[in-house]
Amino acid sequence: MRLPERFFPEKKELSVIAYFPFSSDDSLGEWKEKVLRKKVKYSVISSPAESYVRAVSNGTCSSMYHTLKLNADIRPVLSWKWRVVGFPEKKYSDDLKSREEDDFAARMYVIFPALFFANSRVLEYIWAQDLGIGTISSSPYSDNIKLIVLRSGPTENGAWKKEERDIYEDYVSAFHARPKYKIGAVAFMCDSDSTGSSAEAHFDDIKIFIKK
Repeated sequence: MRLPERFFPEKKELSVIAYFPFSSDDSLGEWKEKVLRKKVKYSVISSPAESYVRAVSNGTCSSMYHTLKLNADIRPVLSWKWRVVGFPEKKYSDDLKSREEDDFAARMYVIFPALFFANSRVLEYIWAQDLGIGTISSSPYSDNIKLIVLRSGPTENGAWKKEERDIYEDYVSAFHARPKYKIGAVAFMCDSDSTGSSAEAHFDDIKIFIKK
């Protein structure tokens, strides 16, 4: 399944709910780490030219998450910049339905937690290596996790790519229903544990805001 074509009129930014420019060494202090299989190395890289989070995975899998409480009905927008420096080494082509090589260099999450954890729902944006952009699939671990391919393959000269997503619209496209639960967290991750290889990605300027 692929995201339907939509054309959104330009809107002005109304209010910023959260913004993370990662401009200082302690910028990750507002985030917590969820370790799934050993820790990915997340560090803030700062120079006069730019600053960002560098994520390096060596056979590891952990994410950085920030909690919040937000009603998706107010149509929040999630934006960020990212780039992939190294993809995990796979024997086969990317397969969103397979657990065997379930590694991706860069992932961004919007989490809708439920009182009973198994009922929680998740939007997971992926930078794949060879999948079609716009592809949507359930995670191999749960139908309550929807994977959306936003980028695929390397970029020239390590260029940054900026994303801006209407969370409500993406939820409806993925789950074919309105959000039942509030947004409880956003997260990002780089992982290479399933392949036992390595991967590297950079993240920056994560923002949640409302447009009018």
